Amino acid sequence: MPRRHKADALPPAIKAELERMLIDRTHAGYKALSAWLAERGFYIGKSSIHRYDARLQEIVGRIRASAEAACVIARQVPDDADEHSAAVLRLVQSELFDVLLNIGESEAETDPAERIRMLAQAARAAAEASRASIGHRRWQDAVRAKVEAAEQAVARAGRSLDEIIQMIRGAYGV
Repeated sequence: MPRRHKADALPPAIKAELERMLIDRTHAGYKALSAWLAERGFYIGKSSIHRYDARLQEIVGRIRASAEAACVIARQVPDDADEHSAAVLRLVQSELFDVLLNIGESEAETDPAERIRMLAQAARAAAEASRASIGHRRWQDAVRAKVEAAEQAVARAGRSLDEIIQMIRGAYGV
């Protein structure tokens, strides 16, 4: 397991500002960032900041690539049933399961306190993924119920759905 980067130990506000400057490229170089951190009482060398920036840029690049791929998929493959979200939730749950297995296998080389911290984070992530999955299923059930109610109303009206849609459009000038 790689060592934690010094920037990971920064207070959240300082770390967020450092990351913003690195991502936005609104800094005068790594030496200046090192001096900026030193002014705030945190001593991280320019080379260390460069390594952190490289890791951060790699992560941002992967996120951008994933977002672009998701946009292309959304344009090319419409997803009215929101199956893409369900697939992403399943993928996240699967990855979390793999992480939990890896944590269990690494017990010999991991400090017990660090292992507990990792397990707690994984448990929180698993709980959030489960809540998202449950929310997704509730949304699907609600949409299904509305569609069924609309179909029943159409059947009771004795007209076709196309006729009813035309009536609604005419009533609202659409």
